Amino acid sequence: MSDNEKDQQAPPSADIADESSQTAPAVVRERVFVGTGLFWGLIVGVILAVAVLILSAQNTARITVSFLGWDFSTPLIVVVLGALLIGVVLDELFGLVYRKRRRRTLRERDELQRLR
Repeated sequence: MSDNEKDQQAPPSADIADESSQTAPAVVRERVFVGTGLFWGLIVGVILAVAVLILSAQNTARITVSFLGWDFSTPLIVVVLGALLIGVVLDELFGLVYRKRRRRTLRERDELQRLR
């Protein structure tokens, strides 16, 4: 190489500066859902469904329920499943209130951190 050709070549630091000034291509990441619990949830759901079927087959006896002056006769499984349903609904309602309060507290804490 002649001296003239060496002078025309850019120094190595110029190449690095040119590369860093270019924006890097956006990396596209594919989300992989490993261990989401779907399989275990399905197994637990099937086991619970079988347990409810067995419970309903064994508790077909009619009982009389007295509540605030009302008397009605119904199979025991209806009372058990009704109580279970009421429990689940109340749990979800109380959980909703708790989550809403918790989110508000965390939001207020973040706001205070931002203002400091």
